[in-house]
Amino acid sequence: MTRFDLTDSDYSFNASLDPMMVLKKMGFTEHSMYTEGDIVRVHCPIHKDLVRKSLIVDTVERTFKCQYANCEAHDGGLLIELVALYYDVGVGEVSKALFGEEDKSADLLFRGEMFINQGRHVDALPYLEQACDFNPRDEITRCKLAALYLELNRKDDAYREYLQAAESYAIRGELDKTLSIYNILIMLQPGAVKARKELAFLFSRMGRPDAAAEQLKWVVDFYMKYNQQKGAQEACEQIIELDPHSGMAYYLQGKLMQQTNKRIQAVQNYEQATRNFIESEDFGRAQTALADAMALSPNNNRLKELQGQLDEAIAAHPEQEKPVKLDPAISATEEREFIDWLQEVDEKLQTGIPAAGSAHTPFPATTTPDAGGVPPTVTETTEISPEDRRVALCLNDMRELDSDQLEAMRQQLISMFTDVRKSYEEGILSDWEMRTIKEFYKSFCIAVDLHRRKQPA
Repeated sequence: MTRFDLTDSDYSFNASLDPMMVLKKMGFTEHSMYTEGDIVRVHCPIHKDLVRKSLIVDTVERTFKCQYANCEAHDGGLLIELVALYYDVGVGEVSKALFGEEDKSADLLFRGEMFINQGRHVDALPYLEQACDFNPRDEITRCKLAALYLELNRKDDAYREYLQAAESYAIRGELDKTLSIYNILIMLQPGAVKARKELAFLFSRMGRPDAAAEQLKWVVDFYMKYNQQKGAQEACEQIIELDPHSGMAYYLQGKLMQQTNKRIQAVQNYEQATRNFIESEDFGRAQTALADAMALSPNNNRLKELQGQLDEAIAAHPEQEKPVKLDPAISATEEREFIDWLQEVDEKLQTGIPAAGSAHTPFPATTTPDAGGVPPTVTETTEISPEDRRVALCLNDMRELDSDQLEAMRQQLISMFTDVRKSYEEGILSDWEMRTIKEFYKSFCIAVDLHRRKQPA
């Protein structure tokens, strides 16, 4: 690596660094680091690898190297150079980046939120932007900036800031926070294949294979729609690499092979999907996968033996005897609970009562000062008109979605927002951020409904 010209003092400073302290200063937690002797592996924060722990740190030599050939960190170097790459500073500024100086970002954030609480969003913007410039690794501030961009009808800017925060959280292993933000990204750009791909990886890392497959199916369908078999195949393979026991990933790969007339590979993938479903005692889905395999190869003795194994498993679990449709779905109860919850939050934000578990002060959308010195009156409204600019933005993003994709999107609305509301109730999102996201989400729901009506019967 030739980016930095190192001096003797730089080498001495590097030798003094505690590698574990450096990684923790960069935001990595104990559970996000894999240690084997003197070697520590983490998800590379330079090229933002969310799939594998490709960055290798030698804690004795105090060196690093990324296994990904196209990464800026691939050639490796000293630990001090990794810090400089991560914070995008010169090696002479590494000490300040690690150990800090007076935090100006906190004051800027405070001033920005004061303007937001007065409904002066344009005035607040430069303060939040400067706060992010002073502390670019503060994801909480970055998410506030993203929410402010949403208020100002700058959806693409909001998407960019949320994506950067989500990638940082994911690399460091803060998966719940990552999930919350990625769900917001899907609401902002429902057809964004990158966000859905990363969501699939994320759900696999979190041990949620069905949710991972739900996103993976969208990615594979997207690639196939535009005849990009290679992209679809790579997405399937990456999920399988993350979760080799995922029956759904193998099943989707079998579908992909079948669509490209690769019958032998399709049967092999359906067979492996069946075995994985049996292993996880998901016998209904195992039946569906095996039926698809036998339709392609009805005289396959190996499949017949597998059918016998499945029959024995089902006999021991008769409650799972019916084949299961391998598509996402939500129940009427879940939908009703969600609608009730959304209405409850509307009422609590409007009346100034924090939602359950929230430690935040309610945020009024607009205030009207009283000439007699009476405190301002909260006049927040939460109803969204179909003519709202946010609805138009969402509709624009849905132009290319067919009826099947739209129905899959409708079914995902609740599951996505459930994770977002959890972040709010745990205090990760402030009231004004939640209100902004929730109103955009409601606009998204209206747009889905309007778009569905335009679809041919």
